[in-house]
Amino acid sequence: MTDNEIQALFVGAALGAQGMTLLHVFWNARDARRDARRAQAAAKHSAGDQYLYSLRLYRIQRRAGVQR
Repeated sequence: MTDNEIQALFVGAALGAQGMTLLHVFWNARDARRDARRAQAAAKHSAGDQYLYSLRLYRIQRRAGVQR
């Protein structure tokens, strides 16, 4: 191998490593955004479930005539 070929090999390996690092950064950011959206949707779902549970409990208490 000539000196130019060896240098091209090392430069290519370095550029490939940088490219993979940038690709992993992109994938991690995308996954973080996706996880944040899922967490927000789960929190909304949980809040809705809690509201419906409290409404159901309120209706049962009103029907039974329970006083606080």
